[in-house]
Amino acid sequence: MKRIPIMLFLLNVCIGKTQFTDRQIAIMVPKYFSRDHHSPTITRTRVYAEEGKKVFHLEIEVNRNRYEGEIDYTLGAMASLCQYAKRPFDKFVVIMHQDGRNTDSEILEAKARCTIDYFINKRMKYDRWVKKCTQTEKL
Repeated sequence: MKRIPIMLFLLNVCIGKTQFTDRQIAIMVPKYFSRDHHSPTITRTRVYAEEGKKVFHLEIEVNRNRYEGEIDYTLGAMASLCQYAKRPFDKFVVIMHQDGRNTDSEILEAKARCTIDYFINKRMKYDRWVKKCTQTEKL
């Protein structure tokens, strides 16, 4: 009878998904982006709290010719890494610095859970995700 709780505990440990600290996730970001030569250049990575919410913040340099693909890649990478966080993130923030002289930088804020549902779990369509989960503005 004493073996059942021990067996359940070991089963839970073996089957449970790996969870990472915020620091570990921030350290993994450059490695994740270096795997793909089409990924944007990262200029800053931050994890912080804002108004009681946990925020994952990346700043990237974007090429105007591959703008959409670089944003999608960045948010997909954030969703992939953050689904394994010990404590879930509430918001993703991406600041996009354009490579052109006459173009302004933009900030994109996305709800983390919703973004993970779109990129990882494939639970919603692109149009619904953009309308419900993201907000973009010029800096």
